[in-house]
Amino acid sequence: MSGICGLFNLDDAPVAEVELRAMTAVLERRGPERAGRWRDGPAGLGHTLLATTPELLYEQQPFMHRETGCVISADVRLDHRAELLESLGMAARGETTGDAELILCAYLAWGERCLDRLLGDFAFALWDPREQRVFCARDHFGMRPIYYHYVAGQRFVFASDARAILVLPQVPYQISEGRIADFLVPELEWIDYTSTFFEGVYRLPPGHKAVVTKQSFQVVEYWKPVPGPELGPLSDEDYKEGFLDVFSQAIG
Repeated sequence: MSGICGLFNLDDAPVAEVELRAMTAVLERRGPERAGRWRDGPAGLGHTLLATTPELLYEQQPFMHRETGCVISADVRLDHRAELLESLGMAARGETTGDAELILCAYLAWGERCLDRLLGDFAFALWDPREQRVFCARDHFGMRPIYYHYVAGQRFVFASDARAILVLPQVPYQISEGRIADFLVPELEWIDYTSTFFEGVYRLPPGHKAVVTKQSFQVVEYWKPVPGPELGPLSDEDYKEGFLDVFSQAIG
């Protein structure tokens, strides 16, 4: 899995190169092949690459869409590339288009509703200079992590690893005893999906998105599992055919 990180200074202070370098250095163990950084005024994104698909080798992250100035950093593996490329009119560019660029193009086409069209494992953060906001999201089952630190009117910081947030001197380093107790007692572990071992650093839950502007911070659930209709009595052969159908789709 690759590493992503970034800062959005809500007080308009410019992001310093030394801050992004410190964050990406912590994430090099997640992405040892290549590191990239981008910053412009109060916003900055970082990325460390672990190339797990051929397309990732072509893509430089953070990736910028030149026409809009939107920039994305993503830890992602999309499972329906052909379908998404076709919907976006990008089928001819499929072999050299990375998954991060696909997500960014989906966002430009459908806005936040792009999440309804993404299938796979992903965690990403996108800076939209037109709206002066950061848009983050985590995949449906939370296979890729996002941690964040937010102080109203001051800063929003995110990363794939909490330690990449704590490396910044402006983020307090304080152990959360409540979270440690939650971890040690199995009956409590499934109650809390947001706290971490550090006070002021939180997990974005699976199936959730976050939208950050200078004036507001919102975390919203965009997906949750919905039980299907109850099936009638089934034979062993029915179960076999049903399994093969789902399994074939999963690996197709």
